[in-house]
Amino acid sequence: MADESGFQLKRGGPDVYELCWVRAQMGRCAEELVTAAGVTRGDRVLDIACGTGVVARTAATRSGTAAYVTGTDVHAGMLEAAARFAAEAGQAEIAWLECDAAAMPLPDDAFDVALCQQGLQFMPDKPGAMAEMARVLKPGGRLALSVWKTRAPIGAAFATVLDRHFGAGTTAPWEMIYSLGDRNRLHNLAEGAGFRDVHITLDVKFARHPDPEAFITGAIAGSPIAETMADLAEAEHARLIKEIVAELADYHDDDGLASPAQCLTMTARK
Repeated sequence: MADESGFQLKRGGPDVYELCWVRAQMGRCAEELVTAAGVTRGDRVLDIACGTGVVARTAATRSGTAAYVTGTDVHAGMLEAAARFAAEAGQAEIAWLECDAAAMPLPDDAFDVALCQQGLQFMPDKPGAMAEMARVLKPGGRLALSVWKTRAPIGAAFATVLDRHFGAGTTAPWEMIYSLGDRNRLHNLAEGAGFRDVHITLDVKFARHPDPEAFITGAIAGSPIAETMADLAEAEHARLIKEIVAELADYHDDDGLASPAQCLTMTARK
């Protein structure tokens, strides 16, 4: 809910993520991941660590049948939001399953495609999760997943301003976002799980938003430091947002914020 300053600082994380990151970056990333996997009409698709479900929704559009798509996540709140967003998009038939990626209660050889957008780096048992992805895919089934390679300018701006204000190490936990950006490690994980034809591509994904201050406000509101920021006086909060935007001065174009992030996308077959 909004406080008296008008900032949406205490809103639920899934809603903030959908309105901020999905609009600016992750929606386009989902389209590209689904394309990389070659999702086509009739495919049965599994979206692992689905979050708010943007990849699952995109895959449902490509496969032509929402009922052929399943999304999994360990967070019940994310799945509740994913179901709501899917229903609003006319895709209420997508199935949602709360589970650990390393222990999915799904049958062997059940899916044509497995997708995982920016989720593997957060999983405690990465080899176990990769083995499960292989298990649930049909022989010849396709995998496409993505991870961030290095800290992006947005992450660097957050670290510079927030660590300076709240103390060194404030944003250190966020470094997990970039913890799996090693191509050789990804190859080893995939091949160790029995995947073949493993191919990793490096490209750049842009976060684009017409109002940089609105974007940064939303990004902060959906971050681990949201409650701390919400407790600040309005003027102090606004000052920190402006400082972060100023750190991103080199990452604007005539349409607003245009901040790049290096991404590794891996495709493979069972």
